[in-house]
Amino acid sequence: TYGDIYHRMVTNAGRGGLHRYSHIAGGTHTDGLVPIAPAVLRPMLPSFTRGFAELETWTGRG
Repeated sequence: TYGDIYHRMVTNAGRGGLHRYSHIAGGTHTDGLVPIAPAVLRPMLPSFTRGFAELETWTGRG
């Protein structure tokens, strides 16, 4: 994915400590697609809210 490539570029540039990246297997841009293929897709909202809380903690605002 593009995220994997960007993560690799940041890490290779020696800036990995300034970057956080989470790849959500089966995630889509909209949770509305999950009912179409629930065996393959998973909702993103729980991962998004968890990731946002982690970001708040990481930046010292949590």
